[in-house]
Amino acid sequence: MVIELTERLAEDEYAPLVAALAPLRQRGLRVAVDGAGAGFGSMSQVKQLSPDIIKLDRNMIAGIDRGAGQQTLGAAMVEFSRQIGADLVAEGIETQAELSSVMELGMVTGQGYLLGRPSVQPLDWAAWHTAAGEKTSVSGSAGPAA
Repeated sequence: MVIELTERLAEDEYAPLVAALAPLRQRGLRVAVDGAGAGFGSMSQVKQLSPDIIKLDRNMIAGIDRGAGQQTLGAAMVEFSRQIGADLVAEGIETQAELSSVMELGMVTGQGYLLGRPSVQPLDWAAWHTAAGEKTSVSGSAGPAA
């Protein structure tokens, strides 16, 4: 089971949260931090929570194929996540150029409209996964399953 934390917490709220999650994590709960890279607060959250999954915010991915600074930051996040043992998810992949760029940087998991539209229908997920596999060799998630 994965719990995805999306809200920003006050600095003094991290220690109680980490303590409350500790016994659950020992039993297999994984923690995901959503929106990493959206601002200083999210990176502070990443540092303090030691998540199992880091989801890079869409504004870090949008135009990554055209932005040297974004590519450098993306490469740094790939290395950072590797160093702390976290999976890295590129959120909001909408173009083939963005997908190619994140793959070149070493990101192997992603989500976004290019890979699949949100749906609650499992048959849609299977169809999108099949279609994505035919178009690319990305090893990632489609739709809401990331």
